[in-house]
Amino acid sequence: MSLLRILPSLRSRAVQRAWAASFSSSASTSASADPVPSIFDALHNAPDGVAQANTSSRQSSVPQLDVVEDPSAREEDGPPRPPEDSYPVNPVAAANQAYKPGVEKPLYNVSVKATRNNTIVTFARPDGKQLVTLTGGKLGFKKSNRNGYEAGYQCAVGIIAAMEKEMKRTDFEWQLFLKGFGQGRDAMLTAITTAVGVNVKDRLTRVTDRTPIKIGGTRGMKARRI
Repeated sequence: MSLLRILPSLRSRAVQRAWAASFSSSASTSASADPVPSIFDALHNAPDGVAQANTSSRQSSVPQLDVVEDPSAREEDGPPRPPEDSYPVNPVAAANQAYKPGVEKPLYNVSVKATRNNTIVTFARPDGKQLVTLTGGKLGFKKSNRNGYEAGYQCAVGIIAAMEKEMKRTDFEWQLFLKGFGQGRDAMLTAITTAVGVNVKDRLTRVTDRTPIKIGGTRGMKARRI
């Protein structure tokens, strides 16, 4: 009998029922068989000592590798560190290290009197003894040129030179007193903040304005005519 003649018979309902019965019988026989115990159930039902012994035997069978900790690995975890001699240095910490407690430096005084007619600059010691006094007239400026900006600047340069000479003899700090609103006032401040006063401006501790301001009061003096 050929295969083409068998195919219609296979499609009949009777054959399909026979196949279904054979499949159900094989499934029932497999379910009725004793199930294989799982290893997890065996570990769960086993006593604690036996389970620990099994786990320890398994761990002992695994080769242990000696792990050596690298100290440089900890440093690589964080941000990079700058070298010890890196710049900039904290100026506050440097000043605290340079300062020696119990040793006070003498405080010198520099007074600037800038009027409408002249500029007078004085450099004095803490006890009030004047070391150098310069004016526009001493430096060769005549008449109305004595109160000019150039006259005040030359006075400031001369006082700073005297301060640098005194620094070679003793270590001191100084404070600045200003009086008046003449052009010599601005000239003195400019000389300190530029390259001329680079050696003395770090030792400046205080700037005081002593210019008297009249509120009301008596009648002022007659203006001077030159």
